[in-house]
Amino acid sequence: MKKIPIGIDDFKELREKDAYFVDKSLLISELLESITKVTLITRPRRFGKSLNFSMLKYFLQNPKNSDYCQAEISKCFNGLRIMDNTEIRDEYFCKYPVIELSFKKVKASNWDFAAAAFKEEIASEYLRHSYLLQSDLLMDFQKEEFSKIMTKKADIFDFTSAIRNLSSYLKKYYQQKVIVLIDEYDTPLHYAKLNDYYTEMLDIMRAFMVDTMKDNPELEKALITGIMKISQESMFSGFNNAITADLSDSLAKDKFGFTETEVRELLNYYSLESQENTVREWYNGYLFGRDTIIYNPWSMLNFLADSNHQPQSYWINSGDNSLLRRCFKLDQLKSKSYLETLLKDDFLTEKLEKNIIYEDIFNNVDKALSFLLHSGYLKAELKDSKDNYYNFSIPNKEIKEIYKNILDNWFAQENKSAALIQNLIKSLLAEDFESFEVLLEDLLMANISYYDSSSVLKISSRGEEREKQENFFHGLMLGLMLYLDDNYYILSNQEFGQGRPDLVIMPEDKDSKAYVLEFKNEYSNSKVSVQKAAAEALKQIKEKEYPAGIKKTGVKRIVEIGLGFKGKKCSVRY
Repeated sequence: MKKIPIGIDDFKELREKDAYFVDKSLLISELLESITKVTLITRPRRFGKSLNFSMLKYFLQNPKNSDYCQAEISKCFNGLRIMDNTEIRDEYFCKYPVIELSFKKVKASNWDFAAAAFKEEIASEYLRHSYLLQSDLLMDFQKEEFSKIMTKKADIFDFTSAIRNLSSYLKKYYQQKVIVLIDEYDTPLHYAKLNDYYTEMLDIMRAFMVDTMKDNPELEKALITGIMKISQESMFSGFNNAITADLSDSLAKDKFGFTETEVRELLNYYSLESQENTVREWYNGYLFGRDTIIYNPWSMLNFLADSNHQPQSYWINSGDNSLLRRCFKLDQLKSKSYLETLLKDDFLTEKLEKNIIYEDIFNNVDKALSFLLHSGYLKAELKDSKDNYYNFSIPNKEIKEIYKNILDNWFAQENKSAALIQNLIKSLLAEDFESFEVLLEDLLMANISYYDSSSVLKISSRGEEREKQENFFHGLMLGLMLYLDDNYYILSNQEFGQGRPDLVIMPEDKDSKAYVLEFKNEYSNSKVSVQKAAAEALKQIKEKEYPAGIKKTGVKRIVEIGLGFKGKKCSVRY
């Protein structure tokens, strides 16, 4: 039985170890048959970008000065579908000089370390081609410049033109234009933004990309991967014949991640056919090219390798989720409203931004949704092609876990309130409403300023502000109720009786109790007491006949709860 290739990004190593390989080799012909000179492919992390680029390198690279021979590579590609394409094989197989860079390690806490890592990656590629120093094709001053780059003695700005220069040297040596492969081009910018040296890194990356792609006469093709297209300060502008293949495009739509057919074949091979529904719920749900359903490959392989075959959040735990968490700190009220919608398995309708400016991610929650899509935290289904509006939703259970964790962090991590929340839930289900009121007020005292105290406690009776405050408390209570176990599910603003109660906690077992909750908020300088607000909420439950509507679902026992809020004070009536 073939080994499961977890963490192997080198195509040759994977094939020589006889590991299971999902054949994505037709990506090669799909990219090479295009007249496009520069192609950027954006996909979430750990969706096979590095392995696919390694496959491209071995297929294209002339092995003349490598530590392997063409026969070894032919063996690696034996049986793969690309070898049936004789035209591509004859024109490209092991014929080109290849420059391969990966910026996945260019991530640091400060600019000096990041610049050193950037230089290290380019110097390593120079070292790989150091045989050029033995050639008479390079002039003495070129050999001197080559050595300075290889030994990292050159200035950082000299490194921005280093790949263009290396292309020229390789063209002279092989009498063939160069193919450039750049993996994870945006990782340096991602970490620069997190660690406050974005301007410096952007200047370097912009100069590097322009020199390598636009001003490089010896370039045959450039293939680039990243999470998203950074549209800022001419990063990609001015390139001739350049395209971006993002999640919504048809190009390579089934070449990154596993299709349903490929997952079924994997499960059959490892005799795990019974797990098909489990992996569909946990790792399916991505939509590439608008119509191709994709599974997370990293999570699928880890699930197969786990001897217990129990679903876990493999992908979420494999990387840094800092940007995701920062996105949901932009606008606490709107973020909680969005989380409320997403965690109900509903969708948000927003415009898909294909060209993202990093500043927008941290200044605009709506634009941050596009970043979350490109990063793998959301899926998007086309709603309006004319205006490019999509329905954004959570793709699967694995991703849902991190959104729940955000709520957990808002409470437990920031304020160490996890035990308090659990006790709150217990008191609610036990109908100990005196304890419930005390615990809820404790939570408000500890957490309300963390959410958005300026909005929640604003002294204003305007309708707009009142609505914001009510939305805040609605989102707060919904977030708390997400800590209920699987014996209950939550309905928010759904029609029962003569209206729409704020929250209904429905039991899976019809013989158990349901809980209907209505909220009333009073602004801080209102003369209406918090107790009266709670009484009004309870009155509304009765007048709107919510319990009668709930009973139509088959649940007979219903607990009616009115909650009043006023600043950091609360009251419960039942």
